[in-house]
Amino acid sequence: MFITRVEQHQIKQTHLLWKMCDDLCFKSKNLYNYANYIVRQEFINNNEWIRYNSLDKMLKHEEVYKELPSQTSQQILRLLDRNWKSFFQAIKDWSKNKEKYLGKPKLPKYKKKNGRNIVIFTNQQCKIKDGYIKFPKTDLKLKTKVTEGLQQVRIVPKGSIYIIEVVYKKEIPDIIRESNRVVGIDLGLDNFVTMVNNIGETPMMMYKILCKAFY
Repeated sequence: MFITRVEQHQIKQTHLLWKMCDDLCFKSKNLYNYANYIVRQEFINNNEWIRYNSLDKMLKHEEVYKELPSQTSQQILRLLDRNWKSFFQAIKDWSKNKEKYLGKPKLPKYKKKNGRNIVIFTNQQCKIKDGYIKFPKTDLKLKTKVTEGLQQVRIVPKGSIYIIEVVYKKEIPDIIRESNRVVGIDLGLDNFVTMVNNIGETPMMMYKILCKAFY
């Protein structure tokens, strides 16, 4: 069985990768806002939703798109497309269940003018060699404990720092559980929790134990 795991690296302003992260996330914000403007205007003026494939064709020759590696720009546009999809789902639900909302869902917002946006590299862009992750279009590297199963590398803005997330898949052995050993848990009123089993152990009532702890 394969599971997804994430290795995280904190990048402070003193780190060698800080300038790269800051520059990429700023350019990511520029592309996100530029693309979002186009999608918003088309929806407001013509009630049409420009989907990812069309948007990618429209922007691939624009400088704001080419400032980033092409696959990274595509990931940003996919993220924007997912945000618009969530908006339309919210509008659909709002029209049927207005009591669940404080108001009508709003169009996906722009990132702050001087803000930053997530950057995503695919496993075709980033490679692991000799214990280091190599980033595209730079000689900068990041030491990692991940050896295989790399899925993507994300640079996530977090206030005054950046978090580099190394997403990878790891194989773990399937756990075989014995079906003849059973524990039942009952949440009650008089007793906080009652636990019983079929293996001969004494049942437990957690409420009385908690009371003794507090008094």
